[in-house]
Amino acid sequence: MWWTLRRFQEAAPDAPITLVLHDSLFDEFRQLEEKHGPSGAFAVVKGGAERFHSVLNGLVSLPDEGLVAIHDAVRPLPSKEIIKTSFDTAALHGGSIPVVELKDSIRKISGLNSVALNRSDYLLVQTPQSFDLSLIKPAYSVNYSIAFTDDASVFEAAGHRVQHFPGCPINIKVTTPEDLVIARALLEI
Repeated sequence: MWWTLRRFQEAAPDAPITLVLHDSLFDEFRQLEEKHGPSGAFAVVKGGAERFHSVLNGLVSLPDEGLVAIHDAVRPLPSKEIIKTSFDTAALHGGSIPVVELKDSIRKISGLNSVALNRSDYLLVQTPQSFDLSLIKPAYSVNYSIAFTDDASVFEAAGHRVQHFPGCPINIKVTTPEDLVIARALLEI
């Protein structure tokens, strides 16, 4: 989390950072700040049951105008350039997401069979996903849906178009033990 917070401080030093955490992590977070120094978080907000609810809780604490970048703490390697481009693209288009092309072949499972799909028809979506607050806050006024897999899907469900821009393959999401090994190796480069 500290790597992520530092990257945002470097890329947007004047932007206040709101950190959304599960309430069971508040004490641990305070201990980390005591050990490592201030995180740069302007506010710490209680998370929710799903990502949707956590983002909603964070958005409620923000003003109604301006820009917001919503980022997964489990992506510790966003470049300063991706963060800046995310804000710049959202300022121009209302919403932005970094994407990378698929390298592997993909298949769709259908019962006991699978069918090859054209990987050039798909993109991998990363964070930060950035938005104009006057558009994203009202988009979150709906009830949660399982179809909301990220913030862009909520934004699009409200009738808005999201602009994608080139992400970076190094901006990995750390969700498995193997991802952690890769992230540690990349942080040592």
